[in-house]
Amino acid sequence: MNDRSNRILVLGTGNDIQQDVSIPVRLTKDLEILMQPAGIDFENTFVGGLELLEFIHSYKGIVFIDAIKTEDGIPGRVHVFTLDNYRETLHLSCRHDVSFHMSLKLGETLGFEISDEILIIGIEILEDLEFGSELSNDLKNHYLGILSQVRNHIEEFSRRVLIRTSI
Repeated sequence: MNDRSNRILVLGTGNDIQQDVSIPVRLTKDLEILMQPAGIDFENTFVGGLELLEFIHSYKGIVFIDAIKTEDGIPGRVHVFTLDNYRETLHLSCRHDVSFHMSLKLGETLGFEISDEILIIGIEILEDLEFGSELSNDLKNHYLGILSQVRNHIEEFSRRVLIRTSI
């Protein structure tokens, strides 16, 4: 396994055949091409809960990108959370598993090295049950703006984490 201790992981969660639920996967793929940064790994997964632990083990910092549905949500709105103010997104917790916070606590108990430097980016969607290979018009029309916002958050996070932890 590559040394992850000086790297950031950007992990998109979602299902790439489930219309708007696929936006984290699409963003992660596009960001990897656009950013091509040293020190950042880009991955996608369809799992949540305890299964996240093997993905995030020993990284210096972790950025999760997920879809989120809120009451009166505006499609394409970018929500940014830390562990302190995290609100449930669609995939980080698994309804057949434990919550996201409990996964992190259990992971530490089991010996996984889990960074305190975690950023969660939730992209607001309206529908999570539609299947298709294209985003809805609500998200498609805002995609470039969403991509730009997410990229800015990741760049700011990675600079802060890589600089602060190397001092």
